[in-house]
Amino acid sequence: MNLNQKQARYAGIGLIVLGVIAIFNLWWLIPAALLAGGGVAIYQRQRALGRRGEAVQALLWGIGLAVLLLLDFVFPGVLLLGGASLLLRGREGQADDRVQAAVARFGRRRTPAMPASQAPVAQPQPPATVVSTDPGASETVRLR
Repeated sequence: MNLNQKQARYAGIGLIVLGVIAIFNLWWLIPAALLAGGGVAIYQRQRALGRRGEAVQALLWGIGLAVLLLLDFVFPGVLLLGGASLLLRGREGQADDRVQAAVARFGRRRTPAMPASQAPVAQPQPPATVVSTDPGASETVRLR
């Protein structure tokens, strides 16, 4: 089996996460992580297909169910999530634009902006002069 670098990176990260979960006994976190990851994966796939409405709804339900599961607020939370889903209908495009803006803000580097270094402006050079002291000597070109 030939793993490319991206697959190897994902496998390595997955093994590290699994090791941290085992060390700290965080098995209760796995269902919520799967729900959130599934919501994000479906969002990306549906958005790539041009189905923004379905993408936003999948993201809302995936992340929402994960949060509700972590807060142990599942039954009443599903009712709230269903209401939010109904209120979001018809406004998925605006919600998607806001999600993309938030991701763009989060994805920017947090390092302070450094001004571009000012390169010296090139000055026009005077033409080269031919200096000859001895008529029998070869010509020497001096550049200033």
